[in-house]
Amino acid sequence: MTDLEKQFGDFDGKNPFVWSLFVEFTEQLVERGFRHYSADAVLHRIRWETSVGTREADSAAGRLLKLNNNYAAYYARKYHRISEATDGFFHTRRVRGILGQVQMPWA
Repeated sequence: MTDLEKQFGDFDGKNPFVWSLFVEFTEQLVERGFRHYSADAVLHRIRWETSVGTREADSAAGRLLKLNNNYAAYYARKYHRISEATDGFFHTRRVRGILGQVQMPWA
């Protein structure tokens, strides 16, 4: 597992609301008829909604969300794993992990 994969796994485990929002916003796009979209754009919307929008990021912690741009690829792949009907919705590139394959124990 690469350092970035580990960082993403840690972040994802500590911030499950980000995944919930990612799924919600992506499903809105699919319902509106988009066949492809940018995972990075979805992350930007999450940033917006949790900083100045109507959604609270983590009110218990009372902190601003720090969402690494590099996580977009992992959220996209995680979404593809749960939604076979929209496989390919996000364009992804090859990412190297252990044995040249993406290792996603958190997916």
